Amino acid sequence: MAQFEVGSQVTYVPGQRLDGSRRLCRRGLVAGTTVFDACTETTWVPVQVEGWSADREPEWVRADNIIDVVMPR
Repeated sequence: MAQFEVGSQVTYVPGQRLDGSRRLCRRGLVAGTTVFDACTETTWVPVQVEGWSADREPEWVRADNIIDVVMPR
C-alpha cells in the first residue's frame, strides 16, 4: 500500500466528470493518513486542495491519480 507523508505536496488528476471528460491537474497537501479499501483494492489519500478554504473537508483522491509528490522539509 502506498504511503504519503502528512504535509506532502501532491499534484493529481481528479476523477472524471459526469459527462466523461477529464479535469485539469490540481495541487494540494496530504491532510491525513491514507485509507486502503480492500474490497476495491484502492488506496485513498485525503488532500487539502490548494485554493480551497482551510475549513473545507479534504478531497479523497485515489493514490493512482497522484502524479507527483514533494515531501515536506
